[in-house]
Amino acid sequence: MMSDGRLDGGKAEFIAAVLAGGQGKRLGMDKATLQIGACSLLDKILATLRGMFPLILLVVQEAGSPLAAREDDEVKVVADVIPGKGPLVGIYTALRNSPAPYVFVMACDMPYPSRELICRMLSMAPGADAVVPKRGEYIEPLFAVYRRDIADSIQARIEEGRLKIHELIEELDVRYLEEDEIAACDPGFRSFFNINTPEDLEAAF
Repeated sequence: MMSDGRLDGGKAEFIAAVLAGGQGKRLGMDKATLQIGACSLLDKILATLRGMFPLILLVVQEAGSPLAAREDDEVKVVADVIPGKGPLVGIYTALRNSPAPYVFVMACDMPYPSRELICRMLSMAPGADAVVPKRGEYIEPLFAVYRRDIADSIQARIEEGRLKIHELIEELDVRYLEEDEIAACDPGFRSFFNINTPEDLEAAF
């Protein structure tokens, strides 16, 4: 696979989406605007994803988000179809706005995504509903690849008030990336480090 979201010689198969609609209540601030050293958390993520994908969606909670200022030729801001309902709605919004059949989705509080790990996941995606990293009993559904065609099944869950991502995963045809495969791409598992508390923020430096 090439580094621009295309399978060799073909049409773009993948875009990326960063879920940036969380409130960061335990931090008391918007996670997307957090500073990690000289740049924001979101800037660090975008620096990794740029060049890998022809389009990066920033999924925000509501229209009029200040993150709209980040839009450019590679980045587009889209608002949750139903604000305030959590990350499953964010995934659904990304899939509904995707021009490509697969979307790599990650949360905006994960400052160290590994390009090698993402590429490995993309290579596993064709033919599956999702590619999800798995470490022991734990899965990482907010650092995963989803097929656009599952949007209708997610919509049904949202309409029924069933918003737990783990329950969705159980119903999909999922290819899991096991711990040893993750370690081969990202030995320190830094891709899954996320910032929820002031202590996490301090540890990120």
